[in-house]
Amino acid sequence: MYYSKLRAKARESLRGNWLIAIGLFVVSILVASGPDVIIQPEEYEFTWKDPIIFVLSILILPMSVGLVWAWVDLSRDKQVSFGHLIEPYKTMFGKSILTALIQGLLLFFWFLLLIVPGIIKSFSYMMTYYILRDDPDLSPLQVITKSRRMMDGHKGEAFVLGLSFIGWILLGIVTIGIGFIWIAPYMSVTYAHFYNTIRAEYEEKHGSGI
Repeated sequence: MYYSKLRAKARESLRGNWLIAIGLFVVSILVASGPDVIIQPEEYEFTWKDPIIFVLSILILPMSVGLVWAWVDLSRDKQVSFGHLIEPYKTMFGKSILTALIQGLLLFFWFLLLIVPGIIKSFSYMMTYYILRDDPDLSPLQVITKSRRMMDGHKGEAFVLGLSFIGWILLGIVTIGIGFIWIAPYMSVTYAHFYNTIRAEYEEKHGSGI
């Protein structure tokens, strides 16, 4: 796995698309932070706001799926727009929410065991939203299972790919998070190219099925 090649592909995909990529990231962050704005940090007791925050957090999940779909399409030289953020609401609203909840629940139980198994499984399941883009007919459990199988032998590569951005991440921290407006799309599109690479390898060995 040539990490520099994946990053170069990401830069090529982002050429001429930086503005929309940054816009998608910023909008998704602003919307995702919405529920936290409702409740004040000093409020620890259960209030009427808590159920509202929970429901809003659930309703936001498809937008996260749509953002990943935008990165996948961008990596394939397809046109992306803010419509990507709402696409899952129109095509697979219930499935995207159920998939996200099942994945989150599985990771929660793995992290209950130990931190290391939880981290390993987080890499196993990291392609779940990507696979939803290409295999919309699969059930949530089938999508998660396919991610786990697709990542067999590639979890270490995904980890090292993340480490290859350590300099950029430090730059983002030094700039008080402002740098991540550019860094996050760059990393995300790079991981989309990573997905394209391992999917092609997986399909060569196993076909397009699970």
